[in-house]
Amino acid sequence: MKEKFLELKEINPDYSLDQLLYYTYQFMALNLPFEQVKSNILSELQIDEMEYYLKNVDLKLRDYVEKKVFPLWELNDKGHGPIHRTEVIRRIFALNETFHLQLDSNMLFVIASYHDVGKYIDHKRHHLIAAEKFMKDEGIKQFFTDDQKIIIKEAIEDHRSSKEDEPRNVYGKLISSADRNTTIEMVFIRSFFVAKDRMPDMKVNEYLDYTVNRLRNRYGEENPENMFFEDDIYKVFLNDMRDLLTRSDDFKNLYCDVNHIIDRDKNVDFYSGVVNYGKVYQKL
Repeated sequence: MKEKFLELKEINPDYSLDQLLYYTYQFMALNLPFEQVKSNILSELQIDEMEYYLKNVDLKLRDYVEKKVFPLWELNDKGHGPIHRTEVIRRIFALNETFHLQLDSNMLFVIASYHDVGKYIDHKRHHLIAAEKFMKDEGIKQFFTDDQKIIIKEAIEDHRSSKEDEPRNVYGKLISSADRNTTIEMVFIRSFFVAKDRMPDMKVNEYLDYTVNRLRNRYGEENPENMFFEDDIYKVFLNDMRDLLTRSDDFKNLYCDVNHIIDRDKNVDFYSGVVNYGKVYQKL
């Protein structure tokens, strides 16, 4: 795997780390999950993925955010907790590199680190709450100009997938794109935690019907997500999800298999969910 990665890197010097990992996985055609292949390649190359992406983030800013902002994520439901935060941070930097946007690393880090911190207060207004928390954070003001703070605030406010209007700046478009799921398994696991938080007394069977309909609306060709920076990883995920949604029985079976659900007549809250779903991420 390492050899194929290095070969692709030599042939395609403009590819991002994310692209090289994904295309290596495709070329190898191994009967293994992408995350496992990716982890093996990074280990062979001795690359710490998160340190690679955060290498240009001010160390004092990073330390401040990890101490003052990260704990707020523990208050959210597990579908919007630290694991989601880590993945969005990773994705915002990966997409920035893939699309050669060359955006400010400190701003990217703070936007991704703040974007969902209001979920535990009000999931419908969380984007506004998170932006307000950022603007009121006295300790973080030392790292940004007034103009940068406005851009960050707007990006946090505009990240929601349900927003019909385009984000007001490129940072908003990037965080909105980075906030998208890129694997079916991740969608299923996170959606189940949301169900446990918001509708714990619903029967699993009922929730499965609800989820099929909700995701058909979310991912259907007639009403696609606002994906402003659509990479190949997302395109493959979207095609796979749309295909699975045409087969509701297969969808439900896989959903239950992923979340270790045996009896669909039980209430949603009867099952604990896959609490270790982020074990592939080593940092943050």
